[in-house]
Amino acid sequence: MLQFLLGLVNPLKAIGDQLNRAYEAKLLAMNDKERIMAEKQISTLESRRDVLIAEQGSWMTRWIRPAMAAPVVVFWWKLIVWDTVLGWGTTPDPGEYVMWFCIAIPNVYFLMRPIERRRR
Repeated sequence: MLQFLLGLVNPLKAIGDQLNRAYEAKLLAMNDKERIMAEKQISTLESRRDVLIAEQGSWMTRWIRPAMAAPVVVFWWKLIVWDTVLGWGTTPDPGEYVMWFCIAIPNVYFLMRPIERRRR
């Protein structure tokens, strides 16, 4: 679980680890089909790595994901820790629009990766 959370903080390391496994799979491939699948995975991972590196080139693109997630993290932390666990307050209903974003943003962060893997 800790590795997963650290992978969210440093996605380049996660992609690097996946690339290492893909290169190893290519070297251990027993036939052309396995080798081609490994090369395809390597190509995909290298493309993702290149996009992440390009995004890190500008301060503006570097902070888009954390900036979108920060309000949701603060809201959920307030609801779960402050209101529920500690019992120190209550949060009024923010409305359907805000709740939709508070559910959609974590879903995009945590649920899209398995869907992307399944599509391959």
